Amino acid sequence: MSSVPPGITCFTRRVLAACLDIDAVWSIDHAPAEPWTDAGPCRLLAFASRAVLKRLQACEDLHSAQVELLVVVDGDEFASAWGPLRLSGSLARWAWRQTALDEAFYDEARWAESGGHDGTVVRVRRKAFLVWQADGDTGA
Repeated sequence: MSSVPPGITCFTRRVLAACLDIDAVWSIDHAPAEPWTDAGPCRLLAFASRAVLKRLQACEDLHSAQVELLVVVDGDEFASAWGPLRLSGSLARWAWRQTALDEAFYDEARWAESGGHDGTVVRVRRKAFLVWQADGDTGA
């Protein structure tokens, strides 16, 4: 497994200190061949409960423009903990597939290169890396 970038490790520790009831945290939104780096804004996906989602939404000191945090509340349904784009959806609709202990792939709908001006949506294959798991710390 690739080592967890320091910025993601630090942020994940802050989230876990506020909400111990998180089962796992994944870094998402990577191109399949893209290396895992600490550059720029990141998207994290936490597996937890609806109560944890509500707690994270209320923890304004964690809210960051550099980190978009999605929380999976029932093993499938997810929602944004904060951010300008209040996303919600389903891992099943994303075709989430864990391919190794520390790696998963999914398909996300995005506007076509035209910016969606013509209404075209494409499915984009994305990669996820495990940052932390409750029964086996992976770096955070």
